[in-house]
Amino acid sequence: MDDVQEAQSSRPSRRVLETVTFARPRCPRCDGVHLRKYRSIRDQGDGSSLCWVRCIAPDCGHRFRLLLE
Repeated sequence: MDDVQEAQSSRPSRRVLETVTFARPRCPRCDGVHLRKYRSIRDQGDGSSLCWVRCIAPDCGHRFRLLLE
């Protein structure tokens, strides 16, 4: 038993990584994920970008802005 404990204590400790998730952008009208970008500002000075998009679902076509931080 002492050999097993010594082997475990000599191992480097494992870092626990955090998980960060983000959701795919969706149309606020129909909740669709098929979007087409037609204009964008890549960097607004703070690292974020602003896109103008249109939902390309057949019955929707809603236009809106998408802010990516």
